[in-house]
Amino acid sequence: MRKILFATVLVIVAIQALGQEGLPFYKHYLVSDRYLINPSYAGVNPEVLSVTGSYRNQWADLPESPNTQTVSIHATVVDRLAFGIYVFNDQNGLSSLRGANLSAAYHIPINSSRDFRDDETEDLFSFGLSYNFFQQRLDVERVIADDPNDETLVDPNTNLNNFNLGVSFKYAGAFAGVSVLDIPLQNNQAVANGVEPLPTWYYFLLGYQIYVFDGFRLEPSVVMNLNSNSERQFDLNLMGHIGFGDQEQGLDLGVSYRQDVDKNGSQGLSISPVMKLKIGGLRLGMSYDVGLSDIAKEAGNGILFSLGYDFSNPFRPDFR
Repeated sequence: MRKILFATVLVIVAIQALGQEGLPFYKHYLVSDRYLINPSYAGVNPEVLSVTGSYRNQWADLPESPNTQTVSIHATVVDRLAFGIYVFNDQNGLSSLRGANLSAAYHIPINSSRDFRDDETEDLFSFGLSYNFFQQRLDVERVIADDPNDETLVDPNTNLNNFNLGVSFKYAGAFAGVSVLDIPLQNNQAVANGVEPLPTWYYFLLGYQIYVFDGFRLEPSVVMNLNSNSERQFDLNLMGHIGFGDQEQGLDLGVSYRQDVDKNGSQGLSISPVMKLKIGGLRLGMSYDVGLSDIAKEAGNGILFSLGYDFSNPFRPDFR
């Protein structure tokens, strides 16, 4: 029975890969780098050049389960102007998706007479844009098709171009961001039943830092992401930060709950313990998704690892 379920899930994954492209971000914004879901976060800290890598496996017990790898680099380069790049590889059953993203962001300090805490970063309003290049490949040799002349099988490689927009701000402990990802630069016709092959994604982030006492704060946040195919997901996050130095050094522990909402109703997808550690410039992070859906209970839980380092910014921009 278990093998039958695994085979069924693999077929579903392959079908979804054919009908819907786009890089999946799970808890990357929480564990790895917010820059991945919003280009305005490129170079948000002018003092560092940030390098981050991540690995995500969606279902640990399922052979050939969806897995994603990313590497990102970004920094403020000239005055308040920042640039970034990330490359990615996503393996999803018989389909693979790989490509690169080039970003630019501009940061405007919010002048304020308020008192700053020792470990607080500057208040900012930021906006950014980026360009994506995707290449999707289907392993047609492993596909058993009723119609061997299907266009998808004749030309298994698809090149796609799109761009992203984002804005964000941080002020007096409050932070928020809005981004629009995968805006197509070419025709994006529905393939079946009104489903777009490359849906545009919308991310909304809202949170607040609550300083409980020196060296410890709580950070509740909510993230909603939805797309033009009427899929919606909500993340409720609560992180606690134990600080032991400047530049956000410390240990972060927390939990995230994800719920999916569509035309058929809503269901809980996962609950995820989260851990992050920063020592000097070194950053480590991990999220373990305990699946709540029927498929996840059989196919296994998901895991996300992140490793990064904040180098001293060699460009030394004038951020005033």
